[in-house]
Amino acid sequence: MFFMSMICTVNCDAQVVINEEDAVSRMMKRYTENNHNTPMIRAWRIQIITTNDRASMEEALEEFEELYPKIKYSWQHNPPYYQVRIGAFEKKDDLEAFLLKLKADFPSSIPVQDDIDKKEIISFNE
Repeated sequence: MFFMSMICTVNCDAQVVINEEDAVSRMMKRYTENNHNTPMIRAWRIQIITTNDRASMEEALEEFEELYPKIKYSWQHNPPYYQVRIGAFEKKDDLEAFLLKLKADFPSSIPVQDDIDKKEIISFNE
């Protein structure tokens, strides 16, 4: 124990100084600014239904709201289809477990890519 604390005392006092070139500093600053200025990213949602019948879409929405009241959803009309999408996942792997669970209630559920606000991904909770 004494030997370990002695090593830490000797090594912990050392300071590391990093000198980066101006070009690297400018590039990192530009990268950070671009990241802050880009609120949307290409990520994943689960599409629970695609139908050309609005009544079927509304029925699926009611069922979804009853089964998963805390999960946000959105629907869109891309003529002639109505599509209902849920969740916000950064990587496809992140949605796989939930997709399997969801398929029990909505067998036609599939993963789809979408432009998603970064804040939405961070706040997604089942």
